[in-house]
Amino acid sequence: MMDELFAKSPEYRALEIETIDEIQQPDISDNYDYDLVPAYFVEDTLLYSGVPSLEIIKGVFDTAIS
Repeated sequence: MMDELFAKSPEYRALEIETIDEIQQPDISDNYDYDLVPAYFVEDTLLYSGVPSLEIIKGVFDTAIS
């Protein structure tokens, strides 16, 4: 889904996106408060967790850009 958004809106490619695997990187993921994965944060603010849609990811990206 992110690739589809990158294709539609190239400005999203400038975003710094970090993927954290809660199994392989528990020392990092333990610092975040979320209930479901995937979870989307901008800085330390949880914007969404659960099953994503294009609209949800676009909203996260738009928040990150602003």
